Amino acid sequence: MAQNRNWILLRGLARGVGHWGSFVDKMKTKFPQDKIELIDLPGNGTRYSEKSPLKISEYVKDLRARSEFVKKGESFNILSVSLGAMVTVEWMREFPHEVKKSYLFCTSSSAHSPFYHRFYPMNFLRASKLLAASNNEALWEKTILEMVTNSHERREAEMLSLMAFTKNNPMNMENVFRQLLAASKYKFPKEAPGDIHLFGSHGDRLVSPQCTLRIGEKWGLKPTMHPWAGHDIPIDDPHWILEHLL
Repeated sequence: MAQNRNWILLRGLARGVGHWGSFVDKMKTKFPQDKIELIDLPGNGTRYSEKSPLKISEYVKDLRARSEFVKKGESFNILSVSLGAMVTVEWMREFPHEVKKSYLFCTSSSAHSPFYHRFYPMNFLRASKLLAASNNEALWEKTILEMVTNSHERREAEMLSLMAFTKNNPMNMENVFRQLLAASKYKFPKEAPGDIHLFGSHGDRLVSPQCTLRIGEKWGLKPTMHPWAGHDIPIDDPHWILEHLL
């Protein structure tokens, strides 16, 4: 088992560090010697009062300025989801000496997939509910989790803690749209910018699993695909992820 690794964990669209649920504690238990750094994207989670950038490269600039690993000159792995994975790819492209290895979950690229694969049209109606739910953490979390998770049991187990985090760190819908715009404009490089492990799920109902498979095809990588989980694999099946970090 690999030991003494540094990790940065990055969440995706409209999700903060508290939305990892119990995953972080499980990771710390599984790998007690590893160091884990949680950083919110600007506009998300504990940084909800900030304005989200419109360029993925600006997220990289922001996060690097906040990372203790970067300040100490230490290399690290990144585990990231969706929009966070796009930020990771750009981070590796701009600063390849910093990121030893990355684990990218359920992400997509405008260069490789059409918009209707990057966000299934059937979710637009559900997402519209969020416009009226910014001050209702229960409705906000219920709506999001119904789109990104497939396990009712896991959803119920994490719901209360996620709602509590959302209540204290409400999402600004303007930032949601700014993040969507940044993601829509970002194009992955033609070649993988470093040591990358791609993960997706055949059960993803938010983003087509074809997005991950297409990136793998273009980069000459074979993605690891979960058989049933939704877009948020860290909530649906955290132990599956941890087994792939050995």
